[in-house]
Amino acid sequence: MIMNIFRKTLLFFTVFSTLLSCSQKKLVSTQINFMQPYCGGARPTPEILKESEKPKPYANKTIVFVSSTGKIDSAKTNNTGSLSAKLKIGDYKLYEAWRYYKKADGGFVVSDFDAECLKAEWQKEIKIVTVTKTEVKISEKNEIVEVCPWTLPCFLESRRPPARE
Repeated sequence: MIMNIFRKTLLFFTVFSTLLSCSQKKLVSTQINFMQPYCGGARPTPEILKESEKPKPYANKTIVFVSSTGKIDSAKTNNTGSLSAKLKIGDYKLYEAWRYYKKADGGFVVSDFDAECLKAEWQKEIKIVTVTKTEVKISEKNEIVEVCPWTLPCFLESRRPPARE
């Protein structure tokens, strides 16, 4: 009788600890930066070009996490571009909010863009995060580039304003 109770108790604690370890979340912290090319009209100095090639913090922006099971979550970067979130064990893709929600970047209208080209842009994740029991692995995928308004990818030529001569 006592041995039977001991076995049941041991089984209970084994199942409980297994469930507890599977449901634990790990803190994932990463830096989100973006690149912004020189968009001025005059020929830039070497210093201006060098500065435009430096990554800048993607500050106060929403990043969407999509797990391999399709679960969605989001977090906002702080004013230095740092992002922290507690994630369960699994694989996650990180997207800029406009890409995940299938909108046009920069407040433009989706109909101003080539549909097939825009679909390809929406698929570009920023990073892939893999959370295991023992580690967090973050892989860089596609850098965020804030392009000049006249060089937007996928923008239809018929929607571009006429250039000055």
